[in-house]
Amino acid sequence: MPQVTHQAVKFILSNSAGREAWRAFSKETHAPLDASSLAGQWREWFRCQHPGATDLEAAAAFSAREGGSPTGRYGTVVWYPWRNRALLILEEAEFIDVRTNRNRNKIRGEEQETLGGRSVGVVGMSVGRSVAMALAMERVVGRLHLADADTLELSNLNRIPAPLFELGQSKVISAARAIAEVDPYLEVAVWPEGFVAEVMADFMAGLDLVVDACDSPQAKALLRLGARDRRMPLVMETNDRGLIDIERYDLESTEEFLHGRLTTEQVTDLAGGGEWTPALLDAFVDLSAISDRARESLDEVGKSLVGWPQLHSDVALGAGMATNVTRRLLLGEDIADQRIRFDFNEQLSVAHTA
Repeated sequence: MPQVTHQAVKFILSNSAGREAWRAFSKETHAPLDASSLAGQWREWFRCQHPGATDLEAAAAFSAREGGSPTGRYGTVVWYPWRNRALLILEEAEFIDVRTNRNRNKIRGEEQETLGGRSVGVVGMSVGRSVAMALAMERVVGRLHLADADTLELSNLNRIPAPLFELGQSKVISAARAIAEVDPYLEVAVWPEGFVAEVMADFMAGLDLVVDACDSPQAKALLRLGARDRRMPLVMETNDRGLIDIERYDLESTEEFLHGRLTTEQVTDLAGGGEWTPALLDAFVDLSAISDRARESLDEVGKSLVGWPQLHSDVALGAGMATNVTRRLLLGEDIADQRIRFDFNEQLSVAHTA
């Protein structure tokens, strides 16, 4: 079996074909199996279904589940090729039940089921990695498409929670692996070449929403052209002063780009390889409203600064907001096409009485 670079390989033991496939794979590959946490996972699942149940009742239910399967076994072996390790975990339905149990009732059961059928694309795996992880953690999608052509550098680690072992590796592969280690049942497809014209149709196929978290002007333009052609909402998370854009290209009334800030001619020019200009940068971030420190940094990029400064705290707050908006859009809430700022520092400057 060829090595999978970013996806875990799964073998369902209660399925005859799955069990035989695992037997064959484990004979050909040194695949140490850690089954030590399955009993605890099962107890947790059983208590989620039957609050107050005892360990003995959970154990009896597990024996019944195993005895009722065609193979007399239960569980999914998940093989992580990049770690050379295998884990035995709950099978998909039970796994998802436990993974999303603490979402209840902030996300209701029927909403969680609906969201499990949704697909979202995220372009840009610096800020976008935090968005993708938040979407995966809450499991408000069943499938993710991720795109980024960059590799991890040491200076990225002020905002990207990746290990030193992965420096020099693809950002998008690193993100996909991190998601697989949280939830191997969540489908993740990757485009390590980035979001370019040649992959746009493939990347956007089957998506319900796209998230713009990239800094390439060409990718930003292509995303908007693709979203409008497919009548798909777009969320852009910029993180300075909590800036978030909700672009409702899924609405018939939406005929302009970025709330009317960009013309079709400008977007088409950018998509063809146009470069940043002060006017275009202003359209995307509203230079008159950026933070004082961001404004101070603007003229220093390429001089005393290698790149645009970003903080993990801002990125994390932005990822949470983008995920909240995405979840609500996927559930069909009536949210207007708009630009919003949630400026935490601005709130701290106001005297609040306890």
